[in-house]
Amino acid sequence: MKQIHSRKFCVAPMMGYTTPYARKLYRILSKNTFLFTEMIATKTLINSKKRDLIIENEDHNPVALQVGGSNLNDLKKSSRIANEYNYDEINLNVGCPSKAVQKGSFGACLMQDKKLVRQCLESLQNKHIETSMKCRIGLGKNFNYDYFEEFIDEVLKSGIKIIYVHARNAILGGISPKANRTIPPLNYEFVNKIKTKYPKITFILNGGIDSFDKAINLSENYDGIMLGRLVQNNPFLLKKIDEVFYGGNDNVESDEKIISSYFNYIRPKLGQETIFRLLSPILNIFFGIPNSKKFRIKINYYLKNNNLDLIEDQFMKFVVDQKFVGN
Repeated sequence: MKQIHSRKFCVAPMMGYTTPYARKLYRILSKNTFLFTEMIATKTLINSKKRDLIIENEDHNPVALQVGGSNLNDLKKSSRIANEYNYDEINLNVGCPSKAVQKGSFGACLMQDKKLVRQCLESLQNKHIETSMKCRIGLGKNFNYDYFEEFIDEVLKSGIKIIYVHARNAILGGISPKANRTIPPLNYEFVNKIKTKYPKITFILNGGIDSFDKAINLSENYDGIMLGRLVQNNPFLLKKIDEVFYGGNDNVESDEKIISSYFNYIRPKLGQETIFRLLSPILNIFFGIPNSKKFRIKINYYLKNNNLDLIEDQFMKFVVDQKFVGN
């Protein structure tokens, strides 16, 4: 049976970043934030011998598994796998503009075939978990609201109720995926207009939310917001989310307890994964903090020697010495 979860604040799927280890850190920091995996190609999801490492879900809920693909049979299998791993939602990526994704016939290029997208979403339907989509507002350099509306009209025939919208066009040639996150201009008005047409559909806003204050302000006017790089750069801002967005108590755990909980989680995994991949989510604890260079130098040295205990000691000293408050 599908559970109802709030998506007032979501962490965006980010290739190479929203790994199982990042998701565990995010969950330690916030009980209510809605999380996403990286985009995972359906072929990889179905066939990889390392699937357990890729989509591990160790109490990450509420969490969505995002997939990339357009083979209807593969999508059906992917939805069953998502349910087996206790995901709350399976999400179809219709927004990634990379050449590799285009070659595999998924991502943003699917916006050229709205009927196929509807069929993909129908194939993902699962009575146990939610089905959703993440898309752009169009393709190319020029805005075209009618194109966006007609696309949404068609995909909603699949029965989905939740759409995450990166409020920029995707440019499929000539610029990199990174540039596609900044060069195409934002147009939040497209999301406002489509919400007016479909008031019962949940539209989550993504794109250009580059400060915590902006996130708070936008959340007052949209069903929910989705942040990526801001959380990647400073994961400890998630400590504020339960109180500010969900009306609960602020995270009462000390920064030392958070560090300890995370290291206790990753310690048994050393050997299965590289130490850098395990630590990558928490290395940005130093973001924007003055006088952190000496700690980073020591941690880089210990990384080379795979000495997790000494690395944990340095993190503990850092949060104590700096009176770190994670903001």
